[in-house]
Amino acid sequence: MENSHRGEKGGKFELLFYSGYKGEEIPRAVQIGEREFKIDQVLERERVRDLKSGKNLEVFKCLMEGKRVKIIVFDSGEWSLSFLDE
Repeated sequence: MENSHRGEKGGKFELLFYSGYKGEEIPRAVQIGEREFKIDQVLERERVRDLKSGKNLEVFKCLMEGKRVKIIVFDSGEWSLSFLDE
């Protein structure tokens, strides 16, 4: 099963997920415009509570096309991505 979360209002950036047999969603790709960047491996997954807002966040550290990235998914469905190696 696949679904996506939009990262920007215009819909230019999307985070595509795969939902496994237990219903746990893991990121599978980042789509920017027409280009899709594959998530090769999820290295680490952590659920944390944001101390300022009190909301839960899902933090993934992944390999995306050979680069280490951190993806934060908010309860609202919004998300952010940052590169860890650079």
